[in-house]
Amino acid sequence: MDRGKGGRPVKILLIQPPTLGGVRPVEPQLDDDSGGIGFKPPIGILYLATTAKEWGGHEVKIIDAVAQQLDFPAIVKQALDYQPQLIGISAWTDFWWPAQHLGMLLKEALPQTHLCYGGPHVCIFPEETLNSPFIDSIVLGDGEIPLLSLANMVGNGVINEKIPGLHLKMTGVKSGEQTYFIQRDLDSLPIPDRRLLDMNLYSSILGKAEKVTTMITSRGCPGRCVFCKLSFQKTLSRSTPNVLEEFQQIQDLGIKEVEVYDDTFTWSKKRVAEICQGLIASGNTLKWAIRDRVDRADPQLLQLLRQAGCTRVHYGIESGVDRVLKRMRKGINTNQAKQAVTWAKAAGLEVLTYFMLGNFDETLDDMQRTIAFAMELDTDYTQFSITIPYPGTELYKEALQTSLISRDYWREQALQPTRNFQIPQVIESHASLETLVNLRDQAIKSFYFRPGYLWRQIKKVDNLPEFVKKARMGLHLFKKVILG
Repeated sequence: MDRGKGGRPVKILLIQPPTLGGVRPVEPQLDDDSGGIGFKPPIGILYLATTAKEWGGHEVKIIDAVAQQLDFPAIVKQALDYQPQLIGISAWTDFWWPAQHLGMLLKEALPQTHLCYGGPHVCIFPEETLNSPFIDSIVLGDGEIPLLSLANMVGNGVINEKIPGLHLKMTGVKSGEQTYFIQRDLDSLPIPDRRLLDMNLYSSILGKAEKVTTMITSRGCPGRCVFCKLSFQKTLSRSTPNVLEEFQQIQDLGIKEVEVYDDTFTWSKKRVAEICQGLIASGNTLKWAIRDRVDRADPQLLQLLRQAGCTRVHYGIESGVDRVLKRMRKGINTNQAKQAVTWAKAAGLEVLTYFMLGNFDETLDDMQRTIAFAMELDTDYTQFSITIPYPGTELYKEALQTSLISRDYWREQALQPTRNFQIPQVIESHASLETLVNLRDQAIKSFYFRPGYLWRQIKKVDNLPEFVKKARMGLHLFKKVILG
């Protein structure tokens, strides 16, 4: 793997920008002040920071404005105090306005500092991002090597456009292969150094421990769902020894719980079994959760996962109607969903399911059937959301082509970001946005405020801090969904 030529070490500031001023959500919000769901460490930025520090010898500082609850002036002050030669900002489409606004403020304060953007939004809108006058470069795809190479070039005082995935203001977005992906060996990347963050900031409403971290053991997704942009990258996984080493490092830091963020953790059942067996053999006591597909469920493997410390599995089921699932290209059916949930419960795992309302060709009756299906599954947690057609997805492209969405509002927002942008249109072929919101709220109320469900949750609580967290979330949901 080409790491670029080393140069004079530089100061790098990597920023997870605040969410203040981002897209106005249509979901009930559970922020830390009112809902207490906690924050998750920015694992992507940790990879970037660790690679630059360990491979390039650069000094790296991370600002997680979300977890640290920093506003724009506070971030600028920290940047001025630190005086970096290179600033990297991670951008998501929902939070493009705060990311862009922050960059403008930083460039005004530090005009000689090289400002680089990366992240999902930039990969969808590279030209539009680089068009911002204060942005010096962008990185498309896996950012570790491009950012390291950029830091080395900044240190050497000579920057060129030859690095794959790196696109400079002076030359524009390069034609041809624009995006850089690690093709073979994820093990070659250093394990994220979580000491670069204050790990006391990170917790989860679903967890029992005070400190929680995240982890990625593979990149890419084998699915091709119409509502997702992740299908652009092939699935690539880390080896079992490499994953086990990270589990051990996490435990050595005193962290008790891990959420594995792989889109499909069990795409290689052989590797999963090896990881589980390794954790059992080593006596590792971490509790962890995974995200998976119902069509990959296996009763023996779920039992092994539980023995190895896995306590919760997340299933993206999305609909309780097979016709709608097929239209979504989800690649699963409701029978598989029932079986997966049954097997996971039998293994002693908690189950969280996800459902979406307002999909292509989905009638009001279909949505009611989906809600009834979620109730029938009776999992520990479920999330009902309104389908948002995001840029770069087949869902959004088809909605534009068929005039279900009248204009390319995401590109407009990318070019001229608006503070507190309100999504003007969703898929409203069978129900208005107002109807979808009411249906979603009714679904949440029906699922979470059943006396039997509430009693079951109370019995599962092991300690007072966990009870307080869940009570705050319940109160917040009650205020948002029932009281409005």
